[in-house]
Amino acid sequence: MEINDYIKGTARGPFSAKDFRTWHGTVLAAVVLATVDDGGSSLTARKRGVARAIREVAEYLGNTPAVARASYVDPRVLDRFLEGETIRPALRGVSPEELSDPSMQLKVERAVLDLIESEPHPGERQAA
Repeated sequence: MEINDYIKGTARGPFSAKDFRTWHGTVLAAVVLATVDDGGSSLTARKRGVARAIREVAEYLGNTPAVARASYVDPRVLDRFLEGETIRPALRGVSPEELSDPSMQLKVERAVLDLIESEPHPGERQAA
C-alpha cells in the first residue's frame, strides 16, 4: 500500500504500481512483436506471433498468459500487429543489449505510444 501511495502522490494522479507493470508488459509485447520473423505473412502466422509475445510477457511478469493478455498488454499493440504495424522501424540497427540503455528505452517507449495512439488502418497493411 505504501508504494501505491507514493506513486499517487508523486505522479499526482490515480496511478498505482499496476500502471507501471501494464506499461512494461505493453512495451515488452511491442518489442517481441517487432522482432517476430513471420509476422508479415499469413493471419495464422501473425496470431502465432501474438501468442509468443503474450507468453514472453507472462513469463517475465510471472503470470499466466491469460492474465498477461487480459491485464498487462494494451490490446491496441496486438491489434496493430495483426494489421501489420509494429515498432520495427524504431528498433532497426538496435542490439538486444542496447534496449536497456535509458536513451533507447525512451525511443522505444515513444514508438509504442505512437503505435497505440495511431488510428487503425482497416484493409491497409503496412510493412511490419
